[in-house]
Amino acid sequence: MMDGVIQEAEAELAKVKTKQATVELRAKYLGKKSQLQGEFKLLGSMGDTERKDAGQRLNQLKLALESLFDTHEKSILSALDSTLPPLDLTKPGLGAPYGHLHPITIVLDELYNAFTRLGFAIVDSPEIETDWYNFEALNMPPDHPARDMQDTFYIKDEGETNSILPRTHTSGMQVRFMEDNKPPFKIIVPGKVFRNEDEDRTHSWSFTQIEGLVVGEGVSVADLKGTLLTVMKDIMGEDTQIRLRPSFFPYTEPSIEIDVSYRGEWLEILGAGMVHPRVLSSAHVDPEVYSGFAFGVGAERIAMVKFGISDIRHFWRPNLAYLEQF
Repeated sequence: MMDGVIQEAEAELAKVKTKQATVELRAKYLGKKSQLQGEFKLLGSMGDTERKDAGQRLNQLKLALESLFDTHEKSILSALDSTLPPLDLTKPGLGAPYGHLHPITIVLDELYNAFTRLGFAIVDSPEIETDWYNFEALNMPPDHPARDMQDTFYIKDEGETNSILPRTHTSGMQVRFMEDNKPPFKIIVPGKVFRNEDEDRTHSWSFTQIEGLVVGEGVSVADLKGTLLTVMKDIMGEDTQIRLRPSFFPYTEPSIEIDVSYRGEWLEILGAGMVHPRVLSSAHVDPEVYSGFAFGVGAERIAMVKFGISDIRHFWRPNLAYLEQF
């Protein structure tokens, strides 16, 4: 039964000079698919006396092989130079690869460049918003059914009235900005938004939105279409086309869904529309004098289309090997 296996293992180990090679050879003699394990499986078919004697011999052989491999591995490690070169902690990287931009950062940079070339200003806004700016000032009173589309988290204040919340969109900055600035103006408002969303391939409880707002005298749907067509061509390529479909948003009238033709397919990319007169009035802007358009686009949605990413969750999983492709 496996006569000469120790001598055979010793002969092979004599040719092995690395720890990895030792590990691989150990698997040959002691692994699940080794001859030794096959012999152990045969014990069940033997009689009691034969099984006892064979089992003792196999266990002795196993212990001898384990000792042989352990000794060889220790001899390899002891032969290694244990001294380390001096380490200069002020040097960056020490040969490590350079970092790279995240796909969402790439898309945001492209969008910022496209809009600022058209004269838009980039405006920041608070991530924790009041119910008034997030919903009511945008023509969504507490009982409005559109709130169901933005089912969200709330933060209880001292009175437990749920009057503050992580913003569900950056649209709340529309009224905030109009309260402090006189038209005309063109702004985009980027930032993280949060919704009580069941995650799947195309939905996430948090994503990056860019809200746009243009207000002035005589602003029309034609201005909206021309602006967004220019930006989409800039982002997606000169052959890109867009089409407008009627939709509903409580803060715009008329409301529009915008599809983009990209690589032979029509894809829904943006929601937009003319700013509702009630929203202008909420910000003390006279809707009889001024008009405007607004739009919202998700950076993740554009990145998925541009880079052919099928699952939005890939953006935030710690998988560098995947993200390094972009």
